[in-house]
Amino acid sequence: MCNQSLFRIFISSVLILGFTSSSFSAGKVYLVIGSDTAIWDGMNTGRYNCTYDQSLFTDPSRNAYIVMDPTFRADLVDSYGQPMKMTWWMMAGNIFRYATNTNIPVPNIMTLYLIKKYHGVNVIRNGDELSLHYHTFYWSDYDQDGIYYWNQSKTFMESLDDFNVTLAQFLLEEQVFPVSFRSGWHYMDNDWQKYLDESVLPYSMHNDYPAKRTEDSEPIDNIFDWSQAPSAFLPYHPSSENYQIPGDGPGWQVRSASFWKTRVNDYMDTVFAAAQQGADQVACFWAHLPETDFPENMQMIDSLAHHYASIYADVEFKYCTAIEAMQLWRQSSDEQAPTLNFSDDIVGDAVYFNIEVDEVIFQQQPFVAVKNIYEEYFALECTQTSVNQWKTIESVPLNTLAKAGVTVCDTMGNQSMEFLSYLPDDAFIDNVDAGYNELHGDWSTSTTYSWGLDSRITTLTENDSVLVSWTYQVPQSTYYNIFIQFPDITNRAEQLQFLILNNQLPLDTIKVSEGVPVKQWIFLSTVQAVEGSDIKVEMSASGQNQSGKNLTADVLKITPLVRERDIEIKEGIIDFGQVSVEDTINYFLEISNTGIHDLQVSTLHSLKQLVSVKYTIPFSIPPMASVIVPLSFVSMETGTQKDTLEIHSNDPADPLIKLLVSADVMKYFHTIDNEDSDQYEEFGNWNTSVANIYGPTSRYAGLNNNPLASARFYTTLRKNGTYDILEIVPSTVNSTDDALYEVKIDGVLQASYHVNQNQGSGNWVTIGTLNLPANTEIELWLKDTGNSTIGQVIRTDAVRFQLIDESTAIDDQEKDQMIRTFKLEQNYPNPFNPKTTIKYQLPKSALVNLTIYNLLGQKVAILVSAKQGTGTYEIEWDALGFASGVYYYKLETSSGFVQSKKLILLK
Repeated sequence: MCNQSLFRIFISSVLILGFTSSSFSAGKVYLVIGSDTAIWDGMNTGRYNCTYDQSLFTDPSRNAYIVMDPTFRADLVDSYGQPMKMTWWMMAGNIFRYATNTNIPVPNIMTLYLIKKYHGVNVIRNGDELSLHYHTFYWSDYDQDGIYYWNQSKTFMESLDDFNVTLAQFLLEEQVFPVSFRSGWHYMDNDWQKYLDESVLPYSMHNDYPAKRTEDSEPIDNIFDWSQAPSAFLPYHPSSENYQIPGDGPGWQVRSASFWKTRVNDYMDTVFAAAQQGADQVACFWAHLPETDFPENMQMIDSLAHHYASIYADVEFKYCTAIEAMQLWRQSSDEQAPTLNFSDDIVGDAVYFNIEVDEVIFQQQPFVAVKNIYEEYFALECTQTSVNQWKTIESVPLNTLAKAGVTVCDTMGNQSMEFLSYLPDDAFIDNVDAGYNELHGDWSTSTTYSWGLDSRITTLTENDSVLVSWTYQVPQSTYYNIFIQFPDITNRAEQLQFLILNNQLPLDTIKVSEGVPVKQWIFLSTVQAVEGSDIKVEMSASGQNQSGKNLTADVLKITPLVRERDIEIKEGIIDFGQVSVEDTINYFLEISNTGIHDLQVSTLHSLKQLVSVKYTIPFSIPPMASVIVPLSFVSMETGTQKDTLEIHSNDPADPLIKLLVSADVMKYFHTIDNEDSDQYEEFGNWNTSVANIYGPTSRYAGLNNNPLASARFYTTLRKNGTYDILEIVPSTVNSTDDALYEVKIDGVLQASYHVNQNQGSGNWVTIGTLNLPANTEIELWLKDTGNSTIGQVIRTDAVRFQLIDESTAIDDQEKDQMIRTFKLEQNYPNPFNPKTTIKYQLPKSALVNLTIYNLLGQKVAILVSAKQGTGTYEIEWDALGFASGVYYYKLETSSGFVQSKKLILLK
């Protein structure tokens, strides 16, 4: 029998039951109003490590404060006079998991943490539900072009491990576990549906009938298929063979639609009309909290509901959370959560967990999660030992265990959870907390902060000092690591002292004589303390020799997650992106040790030898310290090139780390970014934009200023040939439609191109093709013509010269004829060890001096001191006997030409 026939039978049965149970009276409408809640500010699918702006939750003028206010909800009421409830599906996982934020305890679950911290009281007051929203982002290069993105994964199984980590963090850190769920992009596949049905939750609200989208280019998103799903707003059990159609699965699917679709379609009419026929309806309508019109759309949904309630006068509607709506629709009177017992079974250093409940649960097994001292999170498999009893299959080492938790829900979605703590939770003492005290000095509140919403600041005076303290009451006898964090302020005091005390007994003194990094956790000390005592950290600074400097006090972190050795590498992959063939690309890999003993790195090598390690191995990393390891990548072949970097250490938990290395190696090209100060300059009034597509920033200038804005990119190329000349600016709709690009060779104009910067923005755009010589200055000017008919700005970010056809080398006589100016080029490679090459050109004979200087201005080497004729020269400097550091080389000629450039020796 076909799927649609089965569904017609299913609908008929529901309608018949509805009429029978209500004597053909009208049904009810259960409205689930929700939000897929993510932080968009700072999210970039082309960046592995993003940093997110939290103001969506912390700024009183933004949507979270508006819609959480009970007075706002009081105007949005259902047929029973009850204010609108919300279900908040909080986004977490993958792209959030690897965030660089240090202003929250666990980056992966920052949305849940922030909504509870700043709006938790109103969540309870409004009767809202907190749950999970998960996008199957997967850092990948599906099209094999060498460029990685946070793509939508092609299958759920690629995201399974991350999904379990996210569930474990929700449970252990915020005591939240989903009973209702919405997937990102409405995406679902049979593997995911099976996993939800067997291991996680009963209620899914992402049936997006009739939507279907199967193709997308990288970065991939919004791939989904609900073309076979039911169109009615009636929950159904998904088939174990096809999640879209009704079947034998234990969980439930519910049709949902965005606020926008609800506005432009007749969905609300459909729901009320169906209820008028006697069948109770469950409709989920949602939008994104960051959307500017989110509050207005909540009001729009309420207006639509009341409008159709007036048309279908017999139909009443009720605002419900997702769980509540399903329980009411199922006509359940069961509101009792299972009684849950959770205990450990310790055998030597091995810990197993026992779980027992008093009734049948929805999941095939309880969800058991653990956290260890390495801040790793795991979901543990269980085996059933008796009726409603389970035991974990694998053990966890007792000496690494920090916390364990379990959660179950019964078949109606009533949930229970229990926890076992082996170490205390991390403590964060902010400047607004009771443990913070100002003991001396004139302190005031600053809106610049690294944690929370503010910090305290003071300006030092010559004959005075300042003193603050943070105090922590020790809940358990163990070791504790102590960290501090500072906000980013100007004119910072750099001479500080920290005194660590336990029960007023001094344990350690740390003196800081130079500026510490900002918005990072700075390790101070490790303390062994007994239960009931207190740890106090006093920070002091004197105004002597730093009068007028500013000092801030913000947050202290105390954690019992102390490990002997712990290797940490932020990167999950080293993506060199687009690389020119035969070019050497440098990369600086930071390897950290967050343990309290030295970490030994014994080997560090690449399997295919595309990556060279320019560092002495083996090496040691001190406690709470980092080492920067210089790497270089070079390939003699074009195409996608991949390698694996293996790092062996004596980390007891992770002795071997494998980092994937990838590069898209192309024909020779040369790229210049606006950040490249030695190849880029500006004229006129330019500004920095955080909108970027290449490098960390881009630049923009207003149109029709006096003088008209312009920018100059300049370089020399290594190969003669035909080049495509390309530009890239961030995605824009407000840029000039008449940007003038001029190409000059050795100061002589060769070609001009007029470009509409809005067309193709966000991608490389070819603006022209030219024959260009090697070893000759090439300039690409960008100019505001003053003739734009649209837009407000002219933008610049990066330009590229892409070789498409290499020509025969120009002979020496032709080269000499082309040389019209003196030119000193940047040394190559740079940084170098121990040899580098310096090129320069002379348009006429001259006495030449090429000299190396150190940072103190002392002459350390003379490379050339002779008369030379017209031509291009290459000189190699072998710095074998010199110390690592920054040096300068200067070219001086008897014709009066003088130019210096910086080079870096890195051994």
